[in-house]
Amino acid sequence: MARDWNKVATEIVDLVGGKDNIKSVTHCITRLRFTLVDDSIPDDKKVGQVEGVIQVMRVGAQYQVVIGNHVGDAYDAVIAMMPEKAAGEVDADDGEAAPAKFGIGALLDLVTGIFTPFLAGFTAAGMMKAVAVMLSSFGVLDEASSTYIIINSIGDGLFQFLPIVLAFTAADKFHTNKWVSVAIAAFLCHPSMATLSATFAETGGPTFLGLPVIMPDSGYLQSVFPIILAVWLQSWVEKPIAKLPDTFRGLFGNMIVLFVTGTITLLVVGPVVNTISGWIASGLMWVLQVAPPVAGFLIAALWPVLIIFGMHWAFIPIVISNFGTLGYDFILPITVGTNYAVGACCLAILLKSKRQDIKETAGECLGSAWLGGITEPAIYGLLLKYKKPFAVMSLACGVCGAYAAMFNMTQTALITTSVITLPAVYAMCGIHEIIAIAIAVVGAFVGTFLWGYNDKMAE
Repeated sequence: MARDWNKVATEIVDLVGGKDNIKSVTHCITRLRFTLVDDSIPDDKKVGQVEGVIQVMRVGAQYQVVIGNHVGDAYDAVIAMMPEKAAGEVDADDGEAAPAKFGIGALLDLVTGIFTPFLAGFTAAGMMKAVAVMLSSFGVLDEASSTYIIINSIGDGLFQFLPIVLAFTAADKFHTNKWVSVAIAAFLCHPSMATLSATFAETGGPTFLGLPVIMPDSGYLQSVFPIILAVWLQSWVEKPIAKLPDTFRGLFGNMIVLFVTGTITLLVVGPVVNTISGWIASGLMWVLQVAPPVAGFLIAALWPVLIIFGMHWAFIPIVISNFGTLGYDFILPITVGTNYAVGACCLAILLKSKRQDIKETAGECLGSAWLGGITEPAIYGLLLKYKKPFAVMSLACGVCGAYAAMFNMTQTALITTSVITLPAVYAMCGIHEIIAIAIAVVGAFVGTFLWGYNDKMAE
């Protein structure tokens, strides 16, 4: 029988303190993410007992309610009750901007708020790029054919103009005029800007009013961090403009914001951010080159722990930036075994348990992990609940990551990792990635079946 998500939403909203205690709410793939006025009001135990709720998490400034695959239904029901509080767009009660918060919680809130809204489109585009890779790798289409170019462009379009999408979502987090933010991003993505460095290479490089312009060879197409910092800068530029006389501001205010923010981004923000991004990427690559098995093991073994606290989101901007600057990413292949290892633990519990309720839960979690690529229901509903399966799974992921890191594998698109997408994983990463996944699956299954679970744990 279908669950009444309106009833679930009503209970959750009441238990977190009602509408007046909610500043804003958004969601990621599996969680409702509340920002509360007073986070001491909710009783975590009572919220966790609501039908349809898997787990409750407090991460920094966020109160997170884990729902699982149906989080979209729950979110829609919550927002139907208070549409003005969707996606964190609510200002402070006094009409002034809310005070800035710092720390890991604020960082995660910023990252999820910027990247979550378009993640469905981004993943869909990544899947299309994976399809293009498969069609080429398996000899179905020639990369020079118009059919291949069209299919690849369907997947690549969002990546090319990613700064424009990021500007739109970042404007919500920094409370700026989003259409001016989009105009700044469009300026950075303009075809003339993409070829600016090459056009003036023989004359010493491009300049603006005599000042040198330092840009990537392909401009800011596919870039991540420059536009996010540009929108943050825009939020400061807008403040003095807002104090100008209404008539003057109405005629020239947005133009001034666009010009000032755009030129400062071009001359200062972009070059600085690109340099720092390069250092981060080079630093991670250096660690993986110096001690590949050790680095791979640590990254992959800790990845499930990061998922628990939602901290894996901190890596998403780095991954997407790698796609734009390097054309590939080297973090995802190391962590690819997580979903498969989680599913293997569920399969072991499903086969070993004699209890019907445990079998049903394990079966649902297995399908979620292996078919849908969603692991939170299994992590919270089974692995953490019985503890040992989580330890086994993390260890299996670590060994998988160590093996993957030894072969310097890379991935050219962000895709959902599931049994269904294994051909795409093979096409992008090769046979050693499949071997790494097999290591994670076998290790997690055998470890859980022999040591990690027995029905006495459920008593």
